[in-house]
Amino acid sequence: MPHALVIGGTGMLRGASLELARRGHDVSVVARSHARLSELAHAGASTRGRIHPTPADYTDTQPFAAALRTAMIARGPFDLAVCWVHSTAPQAVGLIARFMERESSATPRRLVHILGCEADHPEDAMRTRPMIAPTPGVQVTRVVLGFVVEGQASRWLTHEEICAGVIEAIDAVPETHTIGQTRPWSMRP
Repeated sequence: MPHALVIGGTGMLRGASLELARRGHDVSVVARSHARLSELAHAGASTRGRIHPTPADYTDTQPFAAALRTAMIARGPFDLAVCWVHSTAPQAVGLIARFMERESSATPRRLVHILGCEADHPEDAMRTRPMIAPTPGVQVTRVVLGFVVEGQASRWLTHEEICAGVIEAIDAVPETHTIGQTRPWSMRP
């Protein structure tokens, strides 16, 4: 059974966690809230795959690395990682990539790195875009979260729109995928 890791899977990416479980993945979901992890595991109980609560705080590197190791020992290497990581932990996504690299595989592993619309800021994109060092055997897709323009107003994406776009990026395997739009920057909510 393929093993997926989801960071942000009890909140914004809850729907993506459940969709991956429906597709037959073992899904290790990292979050700090035991209650939200438990509720998500219960919601995914009738799926083909299984949701595996992985309590950890990705901003605390050593315990986070230990949680990743434990998940890999229990369910095998991560075939897919979907990561919504705030800028408070810039090392977390690189750490995940290195864990994915450790196991050799004929098929590249996929890391889907979700970024806020600042990653596509027209004047300062390189400064604000977290970069992951190239990691052998790990294919990275950057998903940039934009906004939706409705008439003369704009709004942020809903969780449902984000999850649908993330699943689309997982299925299509692009190098970069934008959900919604990031231009014109002046329309940003």
